[in-house]
Amino acid sequence: MAASSLRRRRWPVLLTTCALGPLAQAATPSAPAGAAIDAVDAADTVVITGKRADDPGTMTVLGAAELARRGANDMQNMARYSPLVAVPGAVSGSGNVWDGAGNTGFNIRGIEGNRVSLDLDGIALPDAAPKPDAMTVNGFGIGRDYFDPETFRSVEISSGTSAAGAGTPGLGGSVAFVTKAPQDYVSAERPLYADYKFGFDGASDMRMHAATGALHSGALQALAVLVHRDGSALESAGSVAVNPDDWSSDALLAKLSWSPWQGHKFTAAIDAFRARHARTFDNKPGASYPDGAAQDSHTRRTRASIEHAYAGNGAWFDTLDSRLYVQDAKVEDNTAARYITGNQPYERRIATGYFNRSFGAASTATRAFGKHEVTYGASAEKVETRRPWVEDRTVLATGAHQFTNKNRMADTDTVKLAAFARGDIAVGPFTVTPGLRWDWRELKPEGQGYAIAVPGAAGELREKTDSTFTPSLALSYALRPDLTAYLQYSRGTRLPTAAERTGTYDSFSYTGTGNGYAVLGNAGLKKETSNAFELGVKGQPARGVRLQASLFHTRYENLIEYAAQAPDPVNYPTITYGLYRPENVGTARTWGGEVSARFYMGQWQAALNGTSLALAAGVQHSRARNEQTGVESELASTLPRKASATLAWDDPARRGGASLSVVYVGAKQAEPDVITSTSATTGARFAVPSSTVFDLAGYWNVGRHAELTAGIYNLADRKYWDYASARSLAAGTTAATRADIERLARPGRYAAVTLKLVY
Repeated sequence: MAASSLRRRRWPVLLTTCALGPLAQAATPSAPAGAAIDAVDAADTVVITGKRADDPGTMTVLGAAELARRGANDMQNMARYSPLVAVPGAVSGSGNVWDGAGNTGFNIRGIEGNRVSLDLDGIALPDAAPKPDAMTVNGFGIGRDYFDPETFRSVEISSGTSAAGAGTPGLGGSVAFVTKAPQDYVSAERPLYADYKFGFDGASDMRMHAATGALHSGALQALAVLVHRDGSALESAGSVAVNPDDWSSDALLAKLSWSPWQGHKFTAAIDAFRARHARTFDNKPGASYPDGAAQDSHTRRTRASIEHAYAGNGAWFDTLDSRLYVQDAKVEDNTAARYITGNQPYERRIATGYFNRSFGAASTATRAFGKHEVTYGASAEKVETRRPWVEDRTVLATGAHQFTNKNRMADTDTVKLAAFARGDIAVGPFTVTPGLRWDWRELKPEGQGYAIAVPGAAGELREKTDSTFTPSLALSYALRPDLTAYLQYSRGTRLPTAAERTGTYDSFSYTGTGNGYAVLGNAGLKKETSNAFELGVKGQPARGVRLQASLFHTRYENLIEYAAQAPDPVNYPTITYGLYRPENVGTARTWGGEVSARFYMGQWQAALNGTSLALAAGVQHSRARNEQTGVESELASTLPRKASATLAWDDPARRGGASLSVVYVGAKQAEPDVITSTSATTGARFAVPSSTVFDLAGYWNVGRHAELTAGIYNLADRKYWDYASARSLAAGTTAATRADIERLARPGRYAAVTLKLVY
């Protein structure tokens, strides 16, 4: 108790010290900062945060203009042309009636879900919410749609295990969303900026209204972005109607920057997002739910932060970026349905949610020593996580109410500490980059209200402290000044989440208190690990050519998945229909290669000035093994081969441009998921066919004060599926399974248009 009280008293001091302690040195005015900006494209320059574009590793960067031209209103279209990157989704009506829907994160090189980290301005977004009743770690009842892409300056997709560095490391990859900043729009030469944007997307009948305003006055800069959208369910080219989903969202991004001294900038930011969905599960009618179900869903996320950026000639650092923040994210799903069991009609009203509140601090510094450079930093964060599930069941014949509380995990408070150091040591044409990251975490689950129907389950909960070191090492060789070959090793770890250690579900509200099945957490889980190797080349091998190519091999160990347990009549005599827990049951290997290249044809022939050709392709293989059963097979989440080509013309005078893109994805049928040994994976799966999809897009700068962007997507009106979302569908052997397949087909031909008016 004394130690816990001491930790509570030290927590605010630790946060303040982590973020603001170095400012005592940084407060001395010094030389002007030199901002490093990496241009991805002359027409779409973005700032890459936390790393350089020529750092070892495979990275895809999308700027705001590229996002607009792709019609990227959600995560799925961000990955539209990228090889070995996809975005799985929890489809409306695909789970139980109380489960929500939405994108659940990124699949990068066959690794997905919460094994791929998502950061927004360096702050971790909440995990997708697992549903223990699905008995698979990658089954989610609530996704990760906590933002509006209209507020983004860039999206940075890093493939493979994260090297030692700042932010949230990902076992299989990481995605960093970076919001817009005042300096993107205003300067001393242009002190005022304002625009209004209207957008329409036919895939979901989406309409967008967005307004942006920015101001520069002396040492102050300000920015405000307001976005409103409304639409309906994403259309499908299938023969079965999708479940209705009327939705709307609002986003606010506000920043105020103050530069009181040379080399110093303070920025206060508010980043807020709200979304509302009115869903109808028309695919649910049956004996139990004769009328289907209806769900009202509300998503809210608010982040407030204060940041300080310093650049100069300090004794300990040349640059220092620090932040203090608080983030509150909530998803609330309220479901109503008429329910029949035992010939008795009921009205079910189920309120479920996922609440995450975090506050923390982080600092990252760099120091140059001639040609060498050291980057180091530290962070601290506290997260409060809740996963309520409450039912009010009304007996229609009598009006009597039956209340059930079956929270999906224990209320958990988590404290995280991290520190890292990475160096670039240049020796002639070689650069050696060693790195080391330390992570420490404390989980404190609360037993009150946990697994009420399973006596004794709360006694398994306990506080748990974990720590880990993860090294990385890269060797780069400059083949020429703008072309680098590299070999990189990264060690990754993923600590078991609170949901995995305390997630729970049981059937006793259906089967009675005497007999049933249950899903419980596992406090003894070990961390998942990865050892990733990558050999690649990136840069400009010839005039007018930009290239990024890599070969990779990664081994994953101690993968967590649910497994059936032996009966335990002593501790759990009422669990007679089966007990399931997550365990470290799997190992896997993934290997493959990917390449992307852009050819600027105007560099070779003046008549082709503005013309470019972008090519990308990727292929991977995998092997997974269940260490309990000894069975081996391909990792079910392994992505099919994919290739894309985009022929584009951008007017050198910047009056407009056009592009024609084609994306090919190979056919693939998921093999049996040998790591998941529960009933959730039995039976043959849908064989996802290959697809070839064409997109036509263009933009026109109508003078200085208007820009029109338009596109026709899936130009040939092909019927196709996204493997990452459709691979778990059962083969179409019945009318119901065929309907599920048809409902999940991607949209047919649709148009999207955006009109921006600029002051």
